[in-house]
Amino acid sequence: MSAAEFNLGRHCGITFARIKPASLFTVKEEDIETVACFAAKFRAKGFVFVYMKSSNGRALFYVYHTDALEKHLCCQGNRAFLEERGYCCNSAEQAVGILKERLQRDDFPHEIGIFLGYPLEDVKGFIADPTARTKLSGYWKVYADVDNKQKLFERFRRCTACICRKMQAGQSLTQIFQVG
Repeated sequence: MSAAEFNLGRHCGITFARIKPASLFTVKEEDIETVACFAAKFRAKGFVFVYMKSSNGRALFYVYHTDALEKHLCCQGNRAFLEERGYCCNSAEQAVGILKERLQRDDFPHEIGIFLGYPLEDVKGFIADPTARTKLSGYWKVYADVDNKQKLFERFRRCTACICRKMQAGQSLTQIFQVG
C-alpha cells in the first residue's frame, strides 16, 4: 500500500464511512495521480475529490460526500451563516468552488469548519476568538455541547483506528469501502 493511500484512509476514512460529510488531506505533489485514481473509484459512491491548492511540494485535497455535504450546508443556520459570508449555497459544488477560491488567497477562510461538518456554534466560537479557552479540543475546538462532541470524537477515533488496522493488515481502501 502506498503512503498516499494510507494517508487518504487515515484522514478521510470517517468521511468514506459516512460519519462526517467531508475531510481535508495532503499528499506529496507526485502522488496527485494516485489520488485521481481513488477519486474515480469513489465517485460511484457519491464522493467528490477537489484539488484545492499546492504549497511546499504538498497538494491539499478536500473530499466530500455530495448528499451529506448538501444536507449539512442547508441545516441549522449553516446556510444563513455561509450566505452572510458571500457563499452561494444552491449546491455543494458551487459552495466548494467559492471555498477553493478563498483558500487560494492569503486570508484563511475559518468558515471551512462548516464544510468539514463542524457544528456552527463551534465555528462561530472559533471565529469570534480563536485564542479563547475552549471546553474541549480534538478534531476541532469545542465551545459548546462538550459531552456529545466528546462521544463524536471517540466515534471518529474508533472508526479511524479500525480503518488503519485493516490497511495495516493488507486491505486496500477499495476493499474496505467496496468501491472500484
